[in-house]
Amino acid sequence: MAHRLDDFIRHALDAQPISGTSLIISLFGDALSHRGGEVWLGSLSLLLEPMGFSDRFVRTSVFRLQKEGWLEVEKMGRRSYYRITERGINQFRHAESKIYLGEQPEWDGKWDLLLLESVAKNERNRLKKELSWLGFGQLNSTLMATPSSAQSDIPALLGELNASDSVIYFRADYPYPRSEQSLKERVSVSWSLDQVSQHYHEFIVSFRPLMALLRDCDEDDLTPERCFQLRLLLIHFYRRVVLRDPLLPDALLPAQWEGQIARNLCINIYQRIDLAATRYVTEQCETTIGQLPQPAAAYYRRFGGTNHASLSN
Repeated sequence: MAHRLDDFIRHALDAQPISGTSLIISLFGDALSHRGGEVWLGSLSLLLEPMGFSDRFVRTSVFRLQKEGWLEVEKMGRRSYYRITERGINQFRHAESKIYLGEQPEWDGKWDLLLLESVAKNERNRLKKELSWLGFGQLNSTLMATPSSAQSDIPALLGELNASDSVIYFRADYPYPRSEQSLKERVSVSWSLDQVSQHYHEFIVSFRPLMALLRDCDEDDLTPERCFQLRLLLIHFYRRVVLRDPLLPDALLPAQWEGQIARNLCINIYQRIDLAATRYVTEQCETTIGQLPQPAAAYYRRFGGTNHASLSN
């Protein structure tokens, strides 16, 4: 069985080109962001070289991430230690709220609407792009919308986007259920749900065989190194899909939504390999103060809460 797990890892690595910066973002977000967010450059190479990524690949990738403001570097003698920047942490926290979601939050049927009619054209294009990333759909050329969420602070969001004075914010009800089918059709188009569903389907086809392998394998086959590699690939490919998903309420989604199937698959695989993978990261990684700290409490709330033995056992 062990060689079949290795075959899966190799096939996943070869299936499509992997960006070095994107892969290391996945590694920092999944394995390091709740453990101090800092690591020695040599530790990154130790983690990634067995997967076929050269030391030069790692060095080039972290240099680019530093230039882009995701990471900052501290040099101690001949060693370089990379740490997530404050901007990077904010981006990671937004992303992980989608990646590690356990279930869809309850929805009260209300909508948040943003009217961009008074915004200059160039600025409007920027805002549309930013708002789409945050889960808004475009109902027409100047109206963006998203189902209301208790977690959303729209005035604060507009402040962060430097749009408080130009964008008009409404909150609306949907009191006419007889047009429900028309609403779902509008939602499907505005949020490109067919395209999102296709990406989820590809993820399911790729990782469902891994679930079968994990179900049948012996514990001895699940070495910490294999578990780390599997978890990194799982989250890397799932992240690329789920961050395109507006995470709409179930009431607005098609029946048998592929996103829910993909999330359940990801959760089941993650929980099977997480503990050994986390131990492997602990063994391989070094920081400016020595060993990585234990994961923060938020780490254990991923996917609605994971059941772990203590990592010190």
